[in-house]
Amino acid sequence: MSLGGFIALFKERWQALSRTQKIISILVAIGVLVCFFYIGLVAARPVYAPLLSGLDPKEAGVIAEKLKTMKIPYQLADQGQTIKVPEPQVYEARIQLASNGVLGDSGSGFELFDQNKFGQSDFDQQVNYQRALQEELRRTIIHLEGVEEARVHLVIPQKSVFANDQGTPTASVSVALKLKPAVRLKPEQVQGICDLLVGSVEGLKPENIHIIDAEGNVLSDVFKSNNEPGVVMTRTTLDQQKLQRDYEKELEKRVQQMLTRITGQNNSVVMVTADLDFNQQQTTSTTASNPDNLKISEHSIKETGRGSDAGGAVGTDSNITTAPFAQGTGSSNYSREDNTTNYQVSTKQETMVAAPGRVRRLSAAVVVKDNVESPVDILKVKDAVAAAIGYDQSRGDQINVSSMPFDDSFQKNFDAELAKEKSEKEKGRLYAYIIAAGVLLAVLLTLLVIFLLRRRRVAERFAEDEEEEEFITVGALEAEPEQEFKDDRQEQIRKMASEKPEDVAEILKIWMAD
Repeated sequence: MSLGGFIALFKERWQALSRTQKIISILVAIGVLVCFFYIGLVAARPVYAPLLSGLDPKEAGVIAEKLKTMKIPYQLADQGQTIKVPEPQVYEARIQLASNGVLGDSGSGFELFDQNKFGQSDFDQQVNYQRALQEELRRTIIHLEGVEEARVHLVIPQKSVFANDQGTPTASVSVALKLKPAVRLKPEQVQGICDLLVGSVEGLKPENIHIIDAEGNVLSDVFKSNNEPGVVMTRTTLDQQKLQRDYEKELEKRVQQMLTRITGQNNSVVMVTADLDFNQQQTTSTTASNPDNLKISEHSIKETGRGSDAGGAVGTDSNITTAPFAQGTGSSNYSREDNTTNYQVSTKQETMVAAPGRVRRLSAAVVVKDNVESPVDILKVKDAVAAAIGYDQSRGDQINVSSMPFDDSFQKNFDAELAKEKSEKEKGRLYAYIIAAGVLLAVLLTLLVIFLLRRRRVAERFAEDEEEEEFITVGALEAEPEQEFKDDRQEQIRKMASEKPEDVAEILKIWMAD
């Protein structure tokens, strides 16, 4: 079909519509055009992504002015605390803002010394060093998990050139932290910040470090009191109690899982008490043994002698005799034997160190719900619990298993309230369905009534047309004079055209279509 034929067909169809249909068609066309226009605007609108968040009003104002200068569109969100820019320009905008020194974290660190300036005094050098060190520490701290922003203030004593004026200069550091929402620093993290500061500032002691958060809470008290004996003992005791409770919970979990499979859900209660020994014991034992009789040294002396005189010459050793003096001819005999033997004694030395946390005693209490229909064998449950917790009678372990009725009124009330709430939700959903069905039925009835009325109106219109056609018949024309018939017909047509112009137009359209 050519364009002219399509236009002619459209004009014909358009002229065949009534005034109401034309108005409705025009409104529908305008609505469709508006929808397409809105969809086009949404599709062409750039997607904005957060550039910076958590800004102060002053910082947000400075950044917004800079973005205007850079001709980058932006949007404000979160009551002015977040600035958004088109997503493709996020990184470019950040780089430009950082290079221009607009961002809050663009302070100068040790790059202050990259440019040598003539005429600087020692005081200027000291101040620049302090500024650079503060910025370097701040950059390091904000990279820690949970820290959003930080400010570091250093107090570094000035060194004197005179030895007598040195004294004991000490440095001091104050750190203000802005934590992320719903974040609390652990003592280990605060201790890490303390160690970082101590290792970075010369002459700094832990007691001269002050750390606070944005709410004014002092965080540095955690590690300042670590050197106090009482605090150390308290923390050690708390750690031991936590380990003991974790061990008890683990045993309770194991026994509860087993009893749940036996008695069912919420039909048993288990409590375990563990007595742990956190004392570290060291035992050294030495055992002597000589299985091979190892000989390491031996000393043996054996002497024999024989003589006929009573004595020797005067003044000599021979005058000394070991035999009793004998009168007469004289005779002597001398013998000596001295044996010394040393044996190696083998020893075995053992050192045993008992690790802290040894179980000294376990006590378990198990209560099973009393069920009249299917009672539980207490002895079997006791044996199962003993095997699960590692029962040792020599340690004095105790297990108490009893059966008694449970107070389940709270559970019943909770279930009743839950069922009531569920019933109310179902009723509300049912009411919503009924209302929706009623509205839909009303709309359908309205459309049906409109259709019937319109159909009745069309039928009446066709009936009127038939009556008008029957009114002007051939017999009537023959009975009346020709001129009178023409005048009367023209008068009727004028009257009908003035009273019912729409019906006349419809009839003409039908005739033209035929």
